[in-house]
Amino acid sequence: MIEEYATVVSVVDGRVLIESERSSACGQCQAKQSCGQKAISEWAASKMTQLEIDNPASILVKTGDRVVVGIDEGSFLKVSALMYLLPLLLMVLLGGLAEYLEYAEVTIILTSFVGLLVGFLGVKLWGQRLDNRSQFNPVLLRIS
Repeated sequence: MIEEYATVVSVVDGRVLIESERSSACGQCQAKQSCGQKAISEWAASKMTQLEIDNPASILVKTGDRVVVGIDEGSFLKVSALMYLLPLLLMVLLGGLAEYLEYAEVTIILTSFVGLLVGFLGVKLWGQRLDNRSQFNPVLLRIS
């Protein structure tokens, strides 16, 4: 189980709205004053992510509580592989097919780009189907 800390924003009908806390190692090293990564981290930290999650164990939480949420590692790996590999695979396959059919170089490039876009569309559609499955959604594990 992959775990992450979050803060409870609200609780409504057994569902919990959380705000993720972005963790970073910045601020720990000697170069923190001149490091570009620190600036990016601070900018990203201002853009907190909110997510509504299930509370299957009916843990009593209230607004402001720090909680631990988790998602199954296997599910996370499946979704990550789908998100990264499908567009790349379709790009290479369609580009390779255009190359095999001896199309012009511009056509091969455009065909590869179309394959990439079709892959992104496939990820979006497949993601919508997976969104309703509980194994792919994070759950509230405990109060930290």
